[in-house]
Amino acid sequence: MTDMYSIGSSGIRAYQRALSTISLNISNAENPNYVRRNLRLRELSGSAEINPYLLQQTGFGGVETAGIMRAADPFLEANVRLTGAALYGAETRSRWMQNVETALGDTAHGIGTKLKTMFALAEELSSAPFSNVLRNQFISDIEAAVTAINRTANDLADRSDQISAAAEQEVIEFNEALENLAKTNLALRSAADGSSKQAALLDQRDVALAVLSERMDVTISFADKGIANITYDGQSLVDIGQTNSVSVVTAANVTISLSVNGNSVAPPSRGSVSALISSAATTVQRRAELDSLANQFATDINAWQAAGQTNAGTPGQPILNAAGGAAALAMATRDPADLALATPGAANGNITNFSSLRGANGIEQVWTNIVGAQAIVTAAAESENAATKAQYEAAREARDNLSSVNLDREAADLLRFQEAYNASARVIQVARENMQNILALF
Repeated sequence: MTDMYSIGSSGIRAYQRALSTISLNISNAENPNYVRRNLRLRELSGSAEINPYLLQQTGFGGVETAGIMRAADPFLEANVRLTGAALYGAETRSRWMQNVETALGDTAHGIGTKLKTMFALAEELSSAPFSNVLRNQFISDIEAAVTAINRTANDLADRSDQISAAAEQEVIEFNEALENLAKTNLALRSAADGSSKQAALLDQRDVALAVLSERMDVTISFADKGIANITYDGQSLVDIGQTNSVSVVTAANVTISLSVNGNSVAPPSRGSVSALISSAATTVQRRAELDSLANQFATDINAWQAAGQTNAGTPGQPILNAAGGAAALAMATRDPADLALATPGAANGNITNFSSLRGANGIEQVWTNIVGAQAIVTAAAESENAATKAQYEAAREARDNLSSVNLDREAADLLRFQEAYNASARVIQVARENMQNILALF
C-alpha cells in the first residue's frame, strides 16, 4: 500500500509541475523573447540489498522531475543573431541613405531646378541685355541657386549630426546590454541546473546577446552554466561581473569611430553601428562634393563675369563669394548694374557665352553626378535590406519552429498531463480504499 501511495503522490507532484509549465508556455505565447519550456520526467526508482546473500533489488516508485529544458538550439540561435545583425544594419543604412537623398532635395525647389531656371533666363537675357526686369530676375535666379546650395548644405550637416546622435544612442543601448549581460552571468552562476530560474535567466541572456549582435559583430563564447563572454577586436567587453563600455568618437568632420576604454578599435563589419559609421562617411563625402560644386559654381560665375564688362564699360566684378564652402556661399553683389553682360563692341557679347558653363564638366553635370551617385548608394542599400530581410525571416522561422509556443501542442499536452494527474489521484484513492477494506476485516 505504501508503494501505491508513493507512486500516486509522486505522480501528482510531477504532473502538477508539468501543468504549471504548460500554463507558463501558454501565457507567454505572444512573447517573442520567450523560449518554450519542457519538463523532463523520469521514473523514480530505488535499490536495496535485503541481506548479503541476495542480489541487489530495484523497485520503481513512480515518477520524478528531472528539470526544465528550454527548446533551444545554439546553432539556430546563432544564425538568427547573424542574420538579425545583417538585417538591422541594412535597415539602418537604407533609412539614412534615403534621408541623405532627401536632403539633397533634387525637387522643384532643389539645386538642379534652380540651375536650369538660371540658364534658361540667361538665354532670354541675351536677346534683351538692357531689360532691367530680366537683369533683376537673373540676379534673383543666381541667388535662388545660392540659397538652394546653402539649404542643401545645411540639411546634409543636419543629417551628419543626426547620424552621430543615432550612433551615440545605439552605443548607449549596446552598453546597457553589456551591463545586463554581466548581471545575468552572475545570476547564472548560482542558478540550479534545470530550474525555472535558470531558464528565465537564459532567456534574458539571449535577449542581451540579440541586442549586442544587432549593433556590432561581437565575438560570443559560452562557459559553464550558459555564461556568455563577449569580446570585440581582441578586447574583452563582458566577463563574469565585469564590463568594458564602448564609446563613440566623432571627428570634426562628423566621421565616426569607436573606442574601448580610450583605445581605438576597428569599425564593425555588421550591425547598426557599422551602418551608421558608413552612413556618416557617405554623408561627409556628399558634403565635400557639394562644397566642391559651390566652389566651382562661384569660380565659373566669377570667371564669366570677369570676361565681360558692365554697361558703364567697367570690368565685371565677382558676383559670388565661396569662402567657407557650400553653407557659406553668398552673393557678393545684388545690383543688376554690376552684371557684365557686354564685351567691347557687343552689348550681349558676354551673356551669350554664359551657356558655355553648361558644358560636359559644368555645374549642372556635377550636380547630376552627385545626385546619381547617391541614388545608386540608396538603391543598393534598399536592395540589401530586402535580401537580408528574407534571410532573417527564414532563420527566424527555423528557430521558432523549435522554440516558440504552439498552442495546439500545449493544448494536447495539457489534456495528456491532466489525465496523468487524474490517474495518479486515482492510484491514491484505490490505495486508500484497499487500506480501508483491509482494516475493516479486523
